[in-house]
Amino acid sequence: MKKGSDFESFVHYVYSSIISLEDNGVLVSKNAVITGRSTKHEIDVYYEFTKANIVHRVAIECKDYKNPVSKGRVTEFYGKISDIDNLTGVIVTRAGYQSGAKAFAEHYGIKILTIDDLPTLPEILSLQLSQAFLPHENVIGQPFWSLMETRDGNVTGTYVCAPSDSTEKIIPLFYSKRVAEKYLSCIEDKHAVVRGVNQQQLKALLTMIEKNGQNDVGFVVLPFVADSPDKWMAISVSLEQLKEDYVVNG
Repeated sequence: MKKGSDFESFVHYVYSSIISLEDNGVLVSKNAVITGRSTKHEIDVYYEFTKANIVHRVAIECKDYKNPVSKGRVTEFYGKISDIDNLTGVIVTRAGYQSGAKAFAEHYGIKILTIDDLPTLPEILSLQLSQAFLPHENVIGQPFWSLMETRDGNVTGTYVCAPSDSTEKIIPLFYSKRVAEKYLSCIEDKHAVVRGVNQQQLKALLTMIEKNGQNDVGFVVLPFVADSPDKWMAISVSLEQLKEDYVVNG
């Protein structure tokens, strides 16, 4: 057996051991073949679990190199995981990473670990869960964009609500990033940022509201740009309408 295969088996063993303590419903497999949008991909170590009716997937690439992993290798891995829906990427290596590889991975939300990080693997579970609820700055809206609260430069997980005279919390949704950015400039909220909401995050948001019985939360869609907050056209949309018309099942 080649050294790389030994390393891959070791990573799989560690992940399986830790995950089995967290949740008996987690699927873990080695050398898994996953069908992407354009082709099939082999994943060194793959795990999948369901929380709040949302399927979470993580692909782990094992790099048993003598030299630090290059940006090119991370780019290749990004091409693989970006072809598969709702997939978080993790790379594990013995030798570390070149500076360009680190910058690329950070920009595209790929978790990079070394063999010394393996004892802290439970954080990967929290990473995947947080990504389901906290849109990354590079997430593309599918189909919506939103405003999210920030604290100390980090997204808190709270969606910014539209100004309202009622006690109901109204979450504004936008069809484009440009419209969302224009709205943010109108309300002048310095503690908010524009974030795309993909299908996984939209499902997670709706499921969380539904399961928590948050009847005081509503939604409006703002399709067009206006010059001031009081002139924006807002279309009220129910949770059920969002689920029926905007959530893609499958």
